[in-house]
Amino acid sequence: MSNRYSACQLADIIRAFHTDIPTIASNTWKARTLYALMRCRTAEMGGHIDRCDNPDCNKLHISFNSCRNRHCPRCQGHLRERWIQDREKDLLNASYFHIVFTLPDT
Repeated sequence: MSNRYSACQLADIIRAFHTDIPTIASNTWKARTLYALMRCRTAEMGGHIDRCDNPDCNKLHISFNSCRNRHCPRCQGHLRERWIQDREKDLLNASYFHIVFTLPDT
């Protein structure tokens, strides 16, 4: 694992229990999502090689492709956090309550 990430990733947990995915996931959509998150940024997804243009470095860097699944914390987590922060800016400095009620049709 890379030092950029915490010691335990969601993909590590899914990988540890990948044989149980067919019984855990209630439908194929959920199973496909779990398999995508498990394979994200691994050799299974393929990759590409970049050469650093910095004359001091000039190394080859291997980057694995991401799953680009909207549920993946590695791929979309930062976008979700940005969206939440943008919504929090719109909140007033007041208490909020969620109330559901029905109005008559007339």
